[in-house]
Amino acid sequence: FDSRSVNIDGVNFSNNAGAFSFNDIFTRANPNSATAGTGSDLASLLLGYSASGTGILASNLYQNVRYSAAYFHDDFRMSTKLTLNLGVRYEYETGLRGRDNALVTGFDRNLTSTIPVTLAGAAAPKGGLMYAGLNGAQTSTGNNNRTKFSPRAGFAYALSGKTTLRGGYGLFWAPIPYGLQNTLGYSQTTPLVSSNDGNLTSATSLSNPFPGGLLPIVGNSLGALAGIGQGVGFIDQFHRSPRVHQYSFDVQREVGYGLTVLAGYVGTSSRQMVLGIGALNINQLNPSQFSQGSALLQTVPNPFYRAGGPGFINSRTITRAQSLLPFPQFSTVSLSNSDQNHARYDAFVLKAQKRMAKGLSFVSTWTYSKNMDASWSGPGSNLNSAGAIQNAYDVNSEYALAVVDATHRWTTAFTYELPFGKGRSMLANNKALDIVAGGWSVNAVSVYQSGFPLAITQQSNNNGVLGAAGQRPNATGVSPAAAGTFAQRLDGWINPAAFTQAPQFTFGNLSRSINLRGPGQAGWDMSIFKTFSLFEGVKAQFRAEALNAFNTPLFRSPTTAFGNANFGRVTSQANFPRLIQLGVRFFL
Repeated sequence: FDSRSVNIDGVNFSNNAGAFSFNDIFTRANPNSATAGTGSDLASLLLGYSASGTGILASNLYQNVRYSAAYFHDDFRMSTKLTLNLGVRYEYETGLRGRDNALVTGFDRNLTSTIPVTLAGAAAPKGGLMYAGLNGAQTSTGNNNRTKFSPRAGFAYALSGKTTLRGGYGLFWAPIPYGLQNTLGYSQTTPLVSSNDGNLTSATSLSNPFPGGLLPIVGNSLGALAGIGQGVGFIDQFHRSPRVHQYSFDVQREVGYGLTVLAGYVGTSSRQMVLGIGALNINQLNPSQFSQGSALLQTVPNPFYRAGGPGFINSRTITRAQSLLPFPQFSTVSLSNSDQNHARYDAFVLKAQKRMAKGLSFVSTWTYSKNMDASWSGPGSNLNSAGAIQNAYDVNSEYALAVVDATHRWTTAFTYELPFGKGRSMLANNKALDIVAGGWSVNAVSVYQSGFPLAITQQSNNNGVLGAAGQRPNATGVSPAAAGTFAQRLDGWINPAAFTQAPQFTFGNLSRSINLRGPGQAGWDMSIFKTFSLFEGVKAQFRAEALNAFNTPLFRSPTTAFGNANFGRVTSQANFPRLIQLGVRFFL
């Protein structure tokens, strides 16, 4: 039985004096696309035209998740040849909770907002945040399954004295990632409104970046009106518990001389997985409106205008695109922990292992696999970049090769004790030679792996003003693989002729990741040990170890932002040069 509570306590004081970023958008010829010879980040800074910024007032937050589990497992020897492994686990996990209900637990998309509408004929918009326990709202995030039973079954069958069959299946419930939620109203972030006319002109300056003042800490008193005029975020109140089905089957054969070989299959099928590290903006303009083209960027009267109001509520005009958003009283509505991701992993595995005999032992494994998911970002690899979702209305189109997919991976580890000196087959009786040549062993670990699929994005997200998180270019049909040797391709890994810029009000036809891969991985770590006796009962071991023994560089993937000056270039490496360390270990 396992029971624990995970507490997430604290307060985020980062950037509490204000944080501002600058780019060239207000100093280039066309604010919606880069124009050669125009625009300067530094010039925007000197003019005080910030592209984005935040100010924060923070309070203490105390949040927790409660987890309990019970399980049963046993092995059953059915005969001299067959053994069964059977078990079941039950898990109970709450969503995130806040002390005194100080937490946003969702977003009501169907709620008719009570925001004052000041423009004659304008209808009241929909949508508002849901605070824990307020107006009947749930007191924790998500909609976790309460029937989380996890059956586990496995078997081992001795087909003969030297051949064994093994297999297994298990259902696992993946944990849901949580961090400290800076709950709107309790820890209040005020965004800077950089422009009210589609980035044609700046709406603020550094001398007065928040003309309406910083939003005060008001708790949940604003209810569904919290966050109007700015971006809001919430954890999906409908997300279920991620579940992973794992299964495997292998055949193991002893071939003599202490050597066994294994061939097998390993697979997983995952459902209701968290969509990605980033958030999904459900306040993106519906693509059915894109046909209006540049008219979407024109300004119209702000139906929610209120002098001194928060964010763009203080502006007399907004863009037509803003007025047509699903929830026009907000800029972005960021949904986290959406369970729309699904994934599949299939792998064929070959393994050879030799037990220590005559001074030699090793294990070597080759994996041939395919990893697919719909997550536009993911953990685990600093060798690759990840794209952003193009269209919040078509998440299923994000399903593609995972950015951490590696088709081939071959790893080997071995130890070899040289056959010289006392207790060995050679020079065992020569004390002088034993001192020089005896007691040596050589060890090595090697890794060879395919590169990761590249996620091509567009440097200029022309649909950002429409609420889209990213934009991909169009494929031309030309192969994206550049010609040349490995060294030649470092300055041009990707063929730019394979892509064209996707215009504004369109989505590129490129998949989230493509089959072209970044540089692969090759590396060896090696060591040499010598063990010798100092005097009776005391031994010492000299160790010489070399990490990245052959000084092989491990390159990061090339720049994948189409339109960037470095597009296709490999600009950095991820590992360190050869590192040698020497030491002596004493033991009894």
